[in-house]
Amino acid sequence: MKRIAFAALVAVLSTPSIAAARDYCPTRPSLGQSACTIEAGHYAIETALSDWERSSDSDMVLFGDTLFRLGLTDRSELQIDWTPLGIARDRPNGRNVVRTGDLEIGSRIALRNPDGKGLSYGLQPSVTVPVGRSPIGSGGWGVAMVAPVSYDLSKRINLQFSPELAWMPRDEGRGNAVAATATLGLGVLVSDACQFTTELQWQRAEGVTEHRLALAVAWQVSDDFFVDTGGVAGLDDNTPALRLYSGLSRRF
Repeated sequence: MKRIAFAALVAVLSTPSIAAARDYCPTRPSLGQSACTIEAGHYAIETALSDWERSSDSDMVLFGDTLFRLGLTDRSELQIDWTPLGIARDRPNGRNVVRTGDLEIGSRIALRNPDGKGLSYGLQPSVTVPVGRSPIGSGGWGVAMVAPVSYDLSKRINLQFSPELAWMPRDEGRGNAVAATATLGLGVLVSDACQFTTELQWQRAEGVTEHRLALAVAWQVSDDFFVDTGGVAGLDDNTPALRLYSGLSRRF
């Protein structure tokens, strides 16, 4: 049954859609964001096939983490992100916790070059609605703002920078705390159908600093369909040691 369901999903995602004038720019598989938006009248579904993260004493697996993107105008889109199921395992006591994730509702506004070409930048505000529970959900309301910037160094090399400020629930105790994140990435178009991305990410929240190194590859199956895989390594003791993920992105 699982194989049949997976085959059906791939068949639906790979079905031809109405052509769009603008190139499709999936948010996956990067850690950072871009200012590239979906054209009005089109939408995209970007979902994880697998997402596993290992920390020093726990493992977390997410199932079906999905981002829905809807083009509103030539320069703006609506975004809705939700993780329907996650499992966190505490290895010392062997306890598993099954939860759903929170709902994130936001938008992306391109201030320059909504197709992501040349110098492109914009704003991405969002609100986190606590429909899930800890440790998969954050357990409270939150807000965030990302200001993505990208620049084409050449026809095949793209520089990306995503600074973010968020006001999110504390991991322990009541109330919210400010979290700051900065992601610097380099995208390399290896061929017309394959792009390689490497990123460095710095994050500071509740007095703890984390550093990550990410590597990802995306394959363009068609104008509207991408497949991706990637991995993230923690560079210090405060950061989860390893994360591996893969997914699909489809524009309609």
